[in-house]
Amino acid sequence: MEAFNTLQVVIIISAIIAIQESIAKSYEYDGTIVQLEEGKIRGHILKSEKGNDYYAFQEIPYAAPPIGENRFQLAKPAKPWTHVLDTTKNTNICYQASSPLINLKLSEDCLYINVYSPQKPGSNNFLPVLLWIHGGAFVFEAATIDYFGPKYLMDAGIVVVTFNYRLGPFGFVGTNDGVIPLNIGLKDQRFAMEWVNKNINLFGGNPDHVTIAGESSGSLSVGYHLIGPWKNGKQLFHAAIMQSASTISGLLTQDDETNTALALGRLVDPEFKSNDTKELLNILQNAEANDIQKAGIPIGVSTELEGPFSYGSFAAFLSGNYKKVPVLSGFTSEEGGGAAFLKNEDILKLLDQNPSQLIDSRINMSPEDRAIAGNLRKQLYTDNSSFVEDFGAFIRYLSDRFCIHGICKQVELQSANVPNYFYRFSYKGELGGVMGLLPFLPPDVDTVCHGEDNQYLWDDGVNDDLSKFPESDQLVLHKFAKLYTNFVKFYNPTPEIDPLLDNVIWPPSEPKSLRYLNINETLSMQENPRQYKEVNEIMEKYMQPPFVLFG
Repeated sequence: MEAFNTLQVVIIISAIIAIQESIAKSYEYDGTIVQLEEGKIRGHILKSEKGNDYYAFQEIPYAAPPIGENRFQLAKPAKPWTHVLDTTKNTNICYQASSPLINLKLSEDCLYINVYSPQKPGSNNFLPVLLWIHGGAFVFEAATIDYFGPKYLMDAGIVVVTFNYRLGPFGFVGTNDGVIPLNIGLKDQRFAMEWVNKNINLFGGNPDHVTIAGESSGSLSVGYHLIGPWKNGKQLFHAAIMQSASTISGLLTQDDETNTALALGRLVDPEFKSNDTKELLNILQNAEANDIQKAGIPIGVSTELEGPFSYGSFAAFLSGNYKKVPVLSGFTSEEGGGAAFLKNEDILKLLDQNPSQLIDSRINMSPEDRAIAGNLRKQLYTDNSSFVEDFGAFIRYLSDRFCIHGICKQVELQSANVPNYFYRFSYKGELGGVMGLLPFLPPDVDTVCHGEDNQYLWDDGVNDDLSKFPESDQLVLHKFAKLYTNFVKFYNPTPEIDPLLDNVIWPPSEPKSLRYLNINETLSMQENPRQYKEVNEIMEKYMQPPFVLFG
């Protein structure tokens, strides 16, 4: 009897193994099994907007979990696995203060990459690659399919890649002595680019045809990767897309890194009194992640003493010290519209009384010149009125100062050396997602705010069913997605006449004439965004070297 029972167990186990092998072979046959160096992964098949299959691999480890002794250290390669890894859903996002993403876990174990391909893995017909860097001010957001679903891009014949990188203090607190490396989040991004360079061919992507892209702080990230020469001569991308932010504007930076890191240590452990960075690292590596997150330390990108992030951004673009690749750049027509929720009479009065505050304190000017430049700039926006009386003037100033004019200056400088296709997204539609803001906006400002153009590219769940939106919204989405994916494929958004694109040919911008495509229900070419020429004349007249930022 005992022998018979043993035989039954052997038969059952053999049957289970046979079934598992059969399932694995069926997955391999349908293209959802991919063999990486570290082990096998299993994805799944989803549907594009037009109902075509595409292959989705979600939450592939591109690095080891940055926990324990890996916390506050550079990313390390993922360790091999022996089973077939399930990569059919997103579960973890990087630590952040709060998140609108439901059913996802805030975790330090978050260095994952997602690959979406209309091409069956294993094919030798390699497609252009879009490598997306998400925004969120370096403190929130994630690369999950819930946020950045590729459905509206998959019919264009490109491979789309998104990934998480460390945020907040976990990604942007460091010390100048290297004990805690600076700009860990940016270096996570580069680590992901290296993973793509090594592995994307396995998913039908061409490692020699990669466009990096991002919006807001994702665009800042793209800018930082553009600056300086190629590391070890290795070209990890071949074109770039920058939406709604330029590093030239000086946004989200820091310059007192070690003291900021020490302050974090003292908040986490009030008993920590020394300035020993090794002791600091030990404290932070042993602290609760939530205690580090809730400390609320301000963070930003640092200029390092050496390496790929050691170059001043404005100086680099002025001197031509950047990677010479084609660029697509753009902004929404009123980037600062969100300030309508934050009207503060005291700030408006301060700017009216002291217009020199309109000039960033980091820009080198004498006090006298700063006062003159500030007054001239105020007059441009208020037309001899005041910000208190004309809140719309303040919103226009914010839009230009923090987003639009820095982008304009970067386009002006880059277009002397590389093709730079420049756009203004001005279509006001329901898909944009901020229609609730409109009652708060003054009547004399544009109404397309920061981030709205993203809603016409990505499926974030809210816009999953386009039939719920006006036909004009659907049309603009299809126009913008076509321009975007054309650039990814051809490094040119209008390689040929296309009725969908109103038969417009979009030429690159030029230094002396900032031509841009105005993206509305109808596409049209225009020149010189709002008040840039006037502001540029003021800044060039009164700025003194060293040139730190522009805006």
